[in-house]
Amino acid sequence: MNKILIFMILFTSFIKANVLDINILYLEEQIKKPPTLSNVIEEPKDSALKGIELAIKDSNRNARFLNQKFILEKEISYNHEDLINKLNQWTNKNNTFVILNVQTKLLNELLKQEKAKNVIFINATNNSTQLRMNSCNKNLLHTAPSDAMLSDALIQFLVKRNLKNWLLIKGTNPKDIEIAESLKNSAKKFGGNILEEKTWKLNADIRRRAQLEIPAFTQGKDYDVVLTADYYGDFGEYLYFNTWLARPIAGTQGLQALTWHKVIEQWGAAQLQNRFEKHAKRWMNSKDYSAWLATQIIVSALSKTKSLDKETNLKLFYSDSFEIGAYKGRKLSFRQFNGQLRQPISLVHPKALVSTSPQDGFLHPTNDLDTLGVASFQVSCKE
Repeated sequence: MNKILIFMILFTSFIKANVLDINILYLEEQIKKPPTLSNVIEEPKDSALKGIELAIKDSNRNARFLNQKFILEKEISYNHEDLINKLNQWTNKNNTFVILNVQTKLLNELLKQEKAKNVIFINATNNSTQLRMNSCNKNLLHTAPSDAMLSDALIQFLVKRNLKNWLLIKGTNPKDIEIAESLKNSAKKFGGNILEEKTWKLNADIRRRAQLEIPAFTQGKDYDVVLTADYYGDFGEYLYFNTWLARPIAGTQGLQALTWHKVIEQWGAAQLQNRFEKHAKRWMNSKDYSAWLATQIIVSALSKTKSLDKETNLKLFYSDSFEIGAYKGRKLSFRQFNGQLRQPISLVHPKALVSTSPQDGFLHPTNDLDTLGVASFQVSCKE
């Protein structure tokens, strides 16, 4: 009996000694948001992080059978230097995978670090279209959709419904301007018509004056829909039922193009929603989902490569054979020309799923998911 016990102890020790520890670094840049002049419900402070935590928790149940263990390290800070230093310390230990929740300026700084070329970065929250067009870093992947993907998804739906004439109202901060440009590009791409573009410059609380200010502001030609580019919610929420013409609202308010929302329940999504709510004590949002998906992609790759080698895993990510199921009714894969993950985009209002893009009838030579977002000829550099 003692010999059997000794054998089991030695065998267990041998198994533990051969476990592959997979360290995943999460970097989050905290942002000092401008004051919002409305009653907008704030985004949870732990968006994205909770998605990663759930993915690691779920994955480690099965990873032990592959002698693998996923370990999360994180750095969350307003200070760029803190995040850069954490990356440099982490890369000195020959780690491979970094999930990013940072703005474009810091993201580019991280990519320029001496040992950044030795790791795989996955952008889980930054929607900048320019990153997908101008970044030459093959080791930068994107699970977050670009602004172009989101606006294309919305405009496809409006065009299909024959709602082709729009009034565009944008705010003045840089994110509003980026979203507005994306909506204009999508309108041109799919044959819509922006009749007029207006900029909201009123720097005052309109909660009690919306019924007076907004009808006058939205007078114009006979538009079908009001498109909004109001990232922080300064005015968009008050357009409902206050516009000069009684028209639907779409964009950053009203009908929204989102990666994820509570109302998505098909294709087994309800199971993910339930697990997340049990873990985070709140609904799963788009940032949570994209960060969860970034982690799942790492887990999926390691189950095949069983290696932390950067090149081995990148080769898999960019191959035609790499696909991942993600509760969206389609297998998702990476675009070889810019590292963007192809995925359907949901069109929702706060209480229901309206549709999913790409819409039927919008065709592509190889993959209809590529009707959403940047095309290969728009990418300024290729490796």
